[in-house]
Amino acid sequence: MIDAAARYRELVDGDSLAVYDSTPNGVLLSCNDAFARLLGYDHASDVVGADLSPFYWHADRRDVFLAMIRTAGRVQNVRGKVRRADGSAVDVMLTGIGEFGADGALTGIHGHLIDISETVDSQRRLVVRERQFAERLMQAEKLETVGRLAGGIAHDFNNLLTAILGYAELLISNDALADRERRDLEEIQKAGQRAASLTQQLLAFSRKQVLIPKDVDLNATVSNLRSMLTRVIREDIALTCALAPQPAIVRVDPAQIEQALLNLVLNARDALPTGGHISIDVDHLLRDGSELVRVRITDDGVGMTADARAHLFEPFFTTKDVGKGTGLGLASVHGIVTQSNGFIDVTSEPGHGTAFSLYFPAVRRADMPTATDARTPAVEDAEATILLVEDEDAVRSIITTALRRCGYRVLEAATPGRACEIFEELGDEIDLLVSDVVMPDMHGPALAQRLVGVRPNLRILFISGYADALGPLDGISSNVGFLAKPFQASALIDRVREMLATTSLRKESWAHYSGSPGNARRA
Repeated sequence: MIDAAARYRELVDGDSLAVYDSTPNGVLLSCNDAFARLLGYDHASDVVGADLSPFYWHADRRDVFLAMIRTAGRVQNVRGKVRRADGSAVDVMLTGIGEFGADGALTGIHGHLIDISETVDSQRRLVVRERQFAERLMQAEKLETVGRLAGGIAHDFNNLLTAILGYAELLISNDALADRERRDLEEIQKAGQRAASLTQQLLAFSRKQVLIPKDVDLNATVSNLRSMLTRVIREDIALTCALAPQPAIVRVDPAQIEQALLNLVLNARDALPTGGHISIDVDHLLRDGSELVRVRITDDGVGMTADARAHLFEPFFTTKDVGKGTGLGLASVHGIVTQSNGFIDVTSEPGHGTAFSLYFPAVRRADMPTATDARTPAVEDAEATILLVEDEDAVRSIITTALRRCGYRVLEAATPGRACEIFEELGDEIDLLVSDVVMPDMHGPALAQRLVGVRPNLRILFISGYADALGPLDGISSNVGFLAKPFQASALIDRVREMLATTSLRKESWAHYSGSPGNARRA
């Protein structure tokens, strides 16, 4: 037979429940060791006979507890909080059963407690994580909305700046221009170039700029930048670089990643008003089974508050004094890294410096592409016919003017549909297609795909400052070129001459580009 008394003693003395008996006025009559340990004592004998009132975390809960037992006869699985001997709190699930005399008066209470601190802590951590996730999601949605607005504005400004910079350069090239007029035009040109720099930062933040990614060893990038970075920081700041033991190859736009690193170093410099140390470290690591390359830029400067970190990558947010920053530097870094399939971690505390960690997918040597080229005769400048497709009248006008001044024959089309009509009539005479990327009805890549289907050796030069339709332009060879808006007339002429003089052609067609305005990404 089962010894009921022995089983009861095993239950009482075991660790599964903290069992107790007490008087109605709260004097502990008996308990097991588990109850004593819950209150912060070693053995039951250490606490039996004690007044339980001080162990209630909320003093008023004892009266509520007694009233519930007198009314209902028992209290079962009620959450509460117990004060331990050292003053710390323990979350418990409490059960109490009343004992009553013949006259109905409460004569005693027995019951048990269950320690649920770990469960409560887990719930609290879950609530905190959910709140943090919701805040990050809200922040991401806000940045995405602002990014779309910034990208659209930058795209329109790039078209205007292309016309401004182009005409300013053409006027400056006039030998008959008076010196004062030339100086005025040069000031217009400088202002346009500064505006172009701002639009590029807006496009970087909004992840709308056109990247030309290549396989880049970040060890070499940091090494090549070191001398320049030493010049832009002050003499009271020490710069150290620690490179990865193996090549740290990632697929990024070399110019953009250099700009991102420069922005971060300048940001670190500004956080060291009285001098200090900046370090740049490159290393390899594994995260969630993926091999990554990390570039960490660390300073021992003033650091940032949690509130500043929360707004760090928002455009126009800055902790610098008025007039000492546009608030676009870190926003553009975030855009460059994100558009390069990377991500950023930031750690910082006031008075303890800041660390920016940039993570990029590592490229293995076996994954690096190999180029295959075919050959086609170069075209003499004097013989060249160019089909220009641009829906913005001002941009089309300056490009046509600049090209015709150099002797090129230019066939203008304001729409892709008109370009197809011209190509159908004069396709054999056209040597170069110069096309905008974002246009109504049909985007540049879709137009190129159609024309290359008829003329496989057609050279193509895309012009745009907006990446939404074309996507990253990786692996560009000489039959397909790109020129970012805004550009000056001389840059356009140089790029056109380069395109016409080349004899190298890519073998692949444009079938991997989609003509859909919303889905023209690299396949």
